[in-house]
Amino acid sequence: MAGDDGAQPTGKRTGSGPPAPAEVSLIDRLLMSLLQSLPFLFGIGFIAPLIAQLLKRALPEAAHAQWSLLVGLAIGGSWGAFANLKGRWI
Repeated sequence: MAGDDGAQPTGKRTGSGPPAPAEVSLIDRLLMSLLQSLPFLFGIGFIAPLIAQLLKRALPEAAHAQWSLLVGLAIGGSWGAFANLKGRWI
């Protein structure tokens, strides 16, 4: 046969080269961004209410004030953002 000289088709790669990049779907991008922001979400979702409850327990006059939650959100959010950027909590 004329074209049967053992050559590989031009569209196929052989060998140990890197695989062709796959197309990333919207769900994949959303999951990756969610997983990358987990330290920040943990900081505002768990550490902030914990700090607010500790402040309310330590200072009974803060039981009906909103500032304890704001302090908790500031500390928890900044600590979570630090952990998100640096890759570690301490």
